[in-house]
Amino acid sequence: MWIGPDQFSLDIAKRQIQGALAACPDAAVVFRFHLNPPAWWLAQNPTEQVAYEPGTPAQVFEPLHLSRIVQDDAGLPVRVSLASEKWRSDAGAMLARFCREFSKTHEGDALIGIHVAGGVYGEWHQWGFIEHEADFSQPMQAHFQRWLREKYGDEQALQKSWNDPAASFATVEIPTPAERATVSGGLFRDPQKDQKTIDYYRCQHELVADDILHFCKIVKENWNRPILTGAFYGYFFSMFNRQAAGGHLELQRVLASPWIDYLSAPQVYYPDDGYDPGEPYRSRSLVRSITLHGKLWLDEYDQQPRRTFPVLNGKDNAENYRRNVQENIAALRRNVLSPLTKGAGLWFYDFGPSGMNLHRSNEHDIQSGTIGYWDHPAYLAEIKALKTLADSLVHRPWQSAADVLVVYDTEVFYHMKSALPDSCPISSQVVDWLPLALYYAGVAFDAVHLDDLELLDLSPYRAVIFANTWLLDATEKQVIREKVAQGGRHLFWIYAPGFSDGKALRPEAVSEVTGFELERTFTDKPPVVPLILEDEFPEYQRAWGVLNPLFGVRNKIPASFALDYEHAFELQAFTFKKEVGHTSWFVGIPLTKASWWHFFFLGRHNADAHFYFDFSFHEGSVIYAGGGLLVFHTKAGGEHKINLKNGKGTVVKMPMGAGTVALDAETGRVVLE
Repeated sequence: MWIGPDQFSLDIAKRQIQGALAACPDAAVVFRFHLNPPAWWLAQNPTEQVAYEPGTPAQVFEPLHLSRIVQDDAGLPVRVSLASEKWRSDAGAMLARFCREFSKTHEGDALIGIHVAGGVYGEWHQWGFIEHEADFSQPMQAHFQRWLREKYGDEQALQKSWNDPAASFATVEIPTPAERATVSGGLFRDPQKDQKTIDYYRCQHELVADDILHFCKIVKENWNRPILTGAFYGYFFSMFNRQAAGGHLELQRVLASPWIDYLSAPQVYYPDDGYDPGEPYRSRSLVRSITLHGKLWLDEYDQQPRRTFPVLNGKDNAENYRRNVQENIAALRRNVLSPLTKGAGLWFYDFGPSGMNLHRSNEHDIQSGTIGYWDHPAYLAEIKALKTLADSLVHRPWQSAADVLVVYDTEVFYHMKSALPDSCPISSQVVDWLPLALYYAGVAFDAVHLDDLELLDLSPYRAVIFANTWLLDATEKQVIREKVAQGGRHLFWIYAPGFSDGKALRPEAVSEVTGFELERTFTDKPPVVPLILEDEFPEYQRAWGVLNPLFGVRNKIPASFALDYEHAFELQAFTFKKEVGHTSWFVGIPLTKASWWHFFFLGRHNADAHFYFDFSFHEGSVIYAGGGLLVFHTKAGGEHKINLKNGKGTVVKMPMGAGTVALDAETGRVVLE
């Protein structure tokens, strides 16, 4: 719309609304409003552009075909620095102008919200973050210096914090790639040695959060009636293990703002992309935290149904086609109902007939790009049935059905090893693989931010897993001690809880938090722990890299269940003991296998978590529960016994092959066959 320095037109925005109203006269439209400045603006303001690592220039892409404006975002494109004050001012002025003018048009009557978009693909990631570091630009340098002045006040405080008598606000520079890769405490940044890098990453993330809120505020203040504001933010899972470089670590800052109504993200892409039969579909964020703060979470469902055809290359393909449609409907139902059970929602995303095909195979290359994702009568009928069910839930008070709680932190990533090519090996295990194991184990669980434990009613939870709470201050320890470690709950402490308090690395604090006398040691190989299951065959849990430091128990605790690190210093990796008010488990490396969690929750030392199906008989099955719904998905079909939480059992009979069934959680009645 911002065609030139003195040219601004609402025509394209009007056409978008007109097209929607032509198809649906009572449509309510939300615009995804990209705030990237136009190419002519970037050419006029070269010092406002993002800068990648020294020696890594931005790439100018020459499109050879029709391409999206954000087509090259994932590379090293010429883009504006998210720290540019001139960009914030100019883009903000044009956004305000759009709101004032468009709100007076007939088309503006149909607009109910504006989704502010910036950064990679409009998803507020730093440019180049997956494989590169940013931002080394002049605007970011100036912003970092201002940020440090505001935080420290005087240079003596800065010098003390950085342990650098030469540090000054006027001369400080953005940490180099080498500085960012320097981690003085094994996997941890030592605040007494690495505070400069910790400060920079925090500065970078606060900046992005403030950019989002800045533009949301402009929308609300310049529209002539109430209007929704939202953004892609809160990404936590499936972040390529690059949270510090370009993730969304200031979730609490955004949730506390009155200027934003909803957050959203595409579903998780890995591990297991939530498409194939038997895989769990997962939302990208800590959804329980978003709902606790009164915000709405919306998934962007952009997984393309895999396509085949009744006739291929002149040959009959009817059976494969039938199975393909069945699997797509099973996935469609699972993926739509999953966020609904979490008190969230979703929209369907369609890359459309533009020639873009995310899942190419020989079977449908010829048809690639000729049809929309959902353009099939069976899929449209299924979507209609799902919408009818969703509408019936709108006015029903939502309540979680989970009795397992997984606690995550975002601030800890400022303190963890993150720079490529050797990023933190344990973070990806607890963030991306641990929840996958819980889904396969057959329990219902919530994931929540550490800072929101005080907001949460903990009475339904029987087991609390502290996944990456390796950074704990005194207040957080008190909340855990007084609120969480009560009621007979089982607390699972993974790896090194409380090792850092933000001021120093304290190995003794890990013992204080867990209640075990733990020893710290160092290793040059990834630790391995064997578990002998009931069939007497060992199953091994391996760390994905060297974990330094490594913690364990030297002396066996009476009556404990102990598992040793294999060939690693004779330390126990897992052990437990009963405390007053709770049972404490030390878990030295992340558990990423469903069988392990099933064993601990249901074994001789069970944590009383409810299992909706017998894990050993339902491999390739997952459960979702919440909001009065119980959703069972399986790749196998046939008869399946489902254990309701009220103690009753029910049997669902499904056709062979992939299927998803929705039940009333209390009665077991089928609400979607």
